[in-house]
Amino acid sequence: MIDSEGFDVGCIWFTDEAHFHLNGFVNKQNWRFWGSENPYWCEAKPLYSPKVTVWAAVCSRGIIGPFFIRETVTSERYVAILEQSVATQQVLEDRPRTEWFM
Repeated sequence: MIDSEGFDVGCIWFTDEAHFHLNGFVNKQNWRFWGSENPYWCEAKPLYSPKVTVWAAVCSRGIIGPFFIRETVTSERYVAILEQSVATQQVLEDRPRTEWFM
């Protein structure tokens, strides 16, 4: 496909999402504390804290988003975001094309 049709790398979108907890909780799973003694420290946190998910996509043609999602991200919501953003982009460019989201 790339060799015979002149594949347009502008069709590849790189996506990511991040979760922001509204109570100020920061995920510190990669933090390390070093010391000579065990501090016997424990942090209490709620099991299901309210959060906002932020989603965006980037490619050589620009950025789509950010989208702020308060509900749990399901496959249906994810597809709706993709359909909405791709349709908007195609209308702005006035031509249909195949998009690849990664």
